[in-house]
Amino acid sequence: MADESRRSEVSLDAFISDMQRAPSLSDRVAEQLTEAIMSRKVRPGDKLPSERELGSKFKVSRTVVREAVRSLAARGLVRVTSGRGVEVAQVDSGNVAASMRLLVRGHEGLDYTKVHEVRCALEVQTAGNAALRAQPSHLERLRKLCEDHQASLEKRDIAGASEADFQFHQELGQACGNELLVAMLESISDVLREVRFQAMAQPHVGEDGLKAHRRILQAIVARDAAGARAAMEQHLSDAQRVWEGHASASTRSARNVPPRKKARD
Repeated sequence: MADESRRSEVSLDAFISDMQRAPSLSDRVAEQLTEAIMSRKVRPGDKLPSERELGSKFKVSRTVVREAVRSLAARGLVRVTSGRGVEVAQVDSGNVAASMRLLVRGHEGLDYTKVHEVRCALEVQTAGNAALRAQPSHLERLRKLCEDHQASLEKRDIAGASEADFQFHQELGQACGNELLVAMLESISDVLREVRFQAMAQPHVGEDGLKAHRRILQAIVARDAAGARAAMEQHLSDAQRVWEGHASASTRSARNVPPRKKARD
């Protein structure tokens, strides 16, 4: 008989780890409610049945229904109002953007390079669409933002220039006439606002960005979709180089910081 004391403990690597968690009751109820909302069987403004009625319909407890409704409310599909119950919300790009923004903010290790890849895929197309679809009100707003950008630079107002730069890109999204593109751009807006503010403090970045915006706007006014896409592509390429230089300088600076001396006893 083998010596049992010499047996080694089995590694967890020996087991298959692809077991899937079965959906909970609340997940399944939430899925049913979501399907009803997305298929327009219930419409924005409609009031959902009570927890008791829904529980009876799905053959689950009121607690399960409450958890499912909470899940829908977190995704912006319903509104829970005191005295009014649960109402179906209007699903628009804002709901999508809010959910995607949470995904981006909660994603560990999401560096600017990844954001930049998404930005290029979205904003180049956005510029081309804006050249074809922008209304006079959009063009006026874009011109005004360029003027605000210029005025802020003259006053050495970095925060103001950064915000005008940011809003120019946001307005392009509105001008492109595609709410899905707007929602996707909104999802990375927090990251882009912070990156833009950091970059703007570097020499000539604000001025170069304004020149790029005016080239993009010129193509849009001329209804030159190919020119608008090319101008945006060049603008984003320049922005990537600026950020890479900023990140490299920050790394070198951090490496050159002398170690702290240990406090003497």
